[in-house]
Amino acid sequence: MLTHSQNVALSPLDFSNCQNALLDVLWSELTESAVEPMQAPVPYLINFAEDCLLCAIVMLKKKYEDQVSGDFTIPLEEEVFHEEEPIGIVYVTAAPAQNAAQEANVGIIISECHQRKGFAREAMELALKWAFEDLKFHRIQAAFMNDAKKDRAMRLFVGQGFTHEGTRRRSILKPERGGVVGVWKDVTYLAMLDTEWAVRNMLKHRDIGGGTAPTLWDEMFARHTREREDMVKWDEKHNRIRKVSSTETLRHGE
Repeated sequence: MLTHSQNVALSPLDFSNCQNALLDVLWSELTESAVEPMQAPVPYLINFAEDCLLCAIVMLKKKYEDQVSGDFTIPLEEEVFHEEEPIGIVYVTAAPAQNAAQEANVGIIISECHQRKGFAREAMELALKWAFEDLKFHRIQAAFMNDAKKDRAMRLFVGQGFTHEGTRRRSILKPERGGVVGVWKDVTYLAMLDTEWAVRNMLKHRDIGGGTAPTLWDEMFARHTREREDMVKWDEKHNRIRKVSSTETLRHGE
């Protein structure tokens, strides 16, 4: 598994590195906003990590400064990095039925002071590469509960090439906590297939399309176009529409 990129490294979470105040804060946020952590049978990060295919700490890499001697700077022969304090958590998990079907769920959280710097994108790229290319999974999905952080999280995954698959209304019960009554939440699903991952990487390496990542609006427009085309096909199949020479589509009885 490739465990590092230009700016971040993934350190698998275990008993030796899970005792950290920031990780406790991030885990608390995940259990409030992410589907899989919220549904974990044992509400502790280390137990959740043991049940995951991958649960890793996102570490920010920092290059050592060149060695300085007197008035001269002696460059290091190779780039040497050390890992700073953790900045996030990324996970890949699958229920037994999903594992058999080669499907998995992914999620990520980055500390607020390190957001909007591209670190989440790099960490998720490493996790997806491992899931698709090492584990040979054919479908990876991300689930988002309807809350204030949903749109920002979805933008990250749409930028990676995920496709909007739909929303299950009131499909998960957010449990009662701190005296707040439990509430049913909508869950929106984005997913990527192994074929889409392969095509995405091919286009990325060829730098086709100017290298611009799709936006959430791009994905919403594409989804509505697909749904409209599917509705027209359904109507045609059931003889509910007829086409005239002007290409105008009319419903029977109108």
